[in-house]
Amino acid sequence: MWADYADLGFPIVQVQMKGTIKDDEDFKHFTDKWLEYYEKKQDFVFIFDTTEVGFVNMKYAFKMANFVKELKKRKVQYLKHSVIIANNWWVKFLLKIIFFIQSPVCTIEYHSDFTNLDLENLVNITRGKLYPELQ
Repeated sequence: MWADYADLGFPIVQVQMKGTIKDDEDFKHFTDKWLEYYEKKQDFVFIFDTTEVGFVNMKYAFKMANFVKELKKRKVQYLKHSVIIANNWWVKFLLKIIFFIQSPVCTIEYHSDFTNLDLENLVNITRGKLYPELQ
């Protein structure tokens, strides 16, 4: 599988992506698993680790933009924040395409590695407390 989901301690969910998307079924598995977190009807945060992603066909950027468009039609958005760990120029390029076509569902934070990731603040975001030390 291209993407593996791991609850780091819900509401934080890490999505580890490796290699490339093999086919449309692989992409569908990725989006179906994403939707399972909406079924919990609890706020959550995704941490997408793309540091081991290879060359992904651009058609999946368009499919992802369409998926985001469909997510935005939902009455309730449980995904409150996303962190994307990306150090690959191709992945960054695809992300720009996706979010040019369709704005994200939630706030997105970009990092090149895990160094400055603050898990406590991510948990607070799901509790409606955006960065409490700044309030």
